[in-house]
Amino acid sequence: MIRSSKAYSTLLAVAAVLFSQLAFADTAAPKPCEADVKKLCKGIKPGGGAILICLEQKTDKVSAACKESLTEKAQAVEGACKPDIDKFCATVKEGEGRILQCLAKHEAEMSADCKAFWGAAKSKAKAAAK
Repeated sequence: MIRSSKAYSTLLAVAAVLFSQLAFADTAAPKPCEADVKKLCKGIKPGGGAILICLEQKTDKVSAACKESLTEKAQAVEGACKPDIDKFCATVKEGEGRILQCLAKHEAEMSADCKAFWGAAKSKAKAAAK
């Protein structure tokens, strides 16, 4: 289970990568989060990670199923990108997708493992958008 707040911030970032066209436009929330989004983020216009920011701001009200889904995604990105997050984003303030934005700025400098994960996430996001 994710223990640090930076890791939780990372989980929101990875959710954006995998489920929202790399945070440029949210097409859909992860299935386990759909009810949370409808209930907690009603009126939030999707795009730019807005839905994920909303969920982050209401963490105490997010369902266990949604948190678990996002945590699984975060653990995957941490497994592939933790050294890159530590190297490039150690001083980045947590929340609101800033870690994702930091990683995006350093895409060309990523380690092979992180670059492979990042590329796969982008491909999945593009496929989901079609």
